[in-house]
Amino acid sequence: MSNLECYLYPLGGFNLRGRISALKSLALAVFLLISPVNSWALSAEEGKHLLLRAGFGAQPDLLQQISKLNRSQAVNYLLNQQPSFGVVPSCVNAKLLDRKARRKLSADKRKAYRKSRGNCNRELRSWYLEQLIADKAVLANQMGLFWHNHFTSSLSKVKASKLMYGQHLSIEKNALGSFAKLLKAMVNDPAMLVYLDNVKNRKVKPNENLGRELLELFTLGEGNYTESDVLSAAKALTGLGLNSDFQSQVRSNLHDGSAKTIFVDTTIRSADDLVAALLAHPHTSRHISRAIWQHFISEVDEQQVLQLANVFARDWDIKQLVHGILNSDQFWQDSGKMIKSPVELVVGSVKTFQGIKIQPKRLERMISSMGQVLFDPPNVKGWPKDRDWLDTNKFIVRSNVMDKLARAISKNMAVIGAPFCTAEKIASLTTIPMPSSEPDMKASSSMMGNCQQQLTQLVTDPIWQLK
Repeated sequence: MSNLECYLYPLGGFNLRGRISALKSLALAVFLLISPVNSWALSAEEGKHLLLRAGFGAQPDLLQQISKLNRSQAVNYLLNQQPSFGVVPSCVNAKLLDRKARRKLSADKRKAYRKSRGNCNRELRSWYLEQLIADKAVLANQMGLFWHNHFTSSLSKVKASKLMYGQHLSIEKNALGSFAKLLKAMVNDPAMLVYLDNVKNRKVKPNENLGRELLELFTLGEGNYTESDVLSAAKALTGLGLNSDFQSQVRSNLHDGSAKTIFVDTTIRSADDLVAALLAHPHTSRHISRAIWQHFISEVDEQQVLQLANVFARDWDIKQLVHGILNSDQFWQDSGKMIKSPVELVVGSVKTFQGIKIQPKRLERMISSMGQVLFDPPNVKGWPKDRDWLDTNKFIVRSNVMDKLARAISKNMAVIGAPFCTAEKIASLTTIPMPSSEPDMKASSSMMGNCQQQLTQLVTDPIWQLK
């Protein structure tokens, strides 16, 4: 008779201790039956993979923190880290002058004003880069970068760091929050209204730029709307511009308040109506779910994306969607199949090897030389993604940047080396383990030199650019 049978049908002489033992066996059996496949602690390879995709690299301290968690718990740990919202440079909050005020300035003062704005733009970029390096909320920052590349705007056109910083705050606050709130914020965002020319969108002459990109890039995806839908969206957005304080405002005399038809049978009059119609359209949840999936996983599983999208459309919870993607079997089987962006490559290297001493401006030049400038995507479609980051020329530039990082590691080896000077630790940093010339680097007079060689080889090898 089994323990379970003894517990259910006790025989004479079967005491309380036996029943307790049987009950424990039953509980364990039920636990094993209902526990998900990922219920046990992460393997070293799984932890590394998660941090390479959802963070900026397999930082040893963060790897240690999640090592005793299972897959779902580790994902939740990263999702629940809160960004620090560091203090922005003071120039960012300086009052902006409108066109009328600028005209009153002398030629020299106008020139000085333009120069000060340009300097402030550069300070904002440096500030953001330093935030990405210092902040511990790696997944929140990953999603912040994702949304900057989805709802694109650029300092090159907007020219006002104050407006771009305002957009950045909206993205940071909603990066793992509600997509419905984020979409509404972006439609009414001053930087977005300037970038996509909605400040020129008037009833007598509708400007379609914002309306078109809302449909094609930001919500539905290409091929899921008509030109008539674009025109209706543009008309709903007429009059939405900036007031004298550079805040968004609907100017009623420029707004077309008539009833417009979009998506065959939906009537809209205003920007809010348009947002509601976009959220009600089934392709919005699918397009956003697919975009976030592709940010974390190299190949799209359309069936899985559709399932996630159906759940996402219920309450637009971005955190829940990301959790579903990072807990999918496809994510955990996708190691080493994606290319790090320039920001991931440089920021991840500096966050991993915390003793690297390189000035932020030099780090910025490294990133921009590889084709990514913070707050400045090349066009409305954003920066390249995954394998689009690589061609012959870009690979050469990347190799040169990695050589510079390797020299910085060598220069600061006394600080950097200690946490990494074992073959096991070095192997834990890359998606594909590097061959070690010395399997066990024991403490000796030659250890540091060997470790220096290993780390130099690591960051200059193409493997370091994979995630």
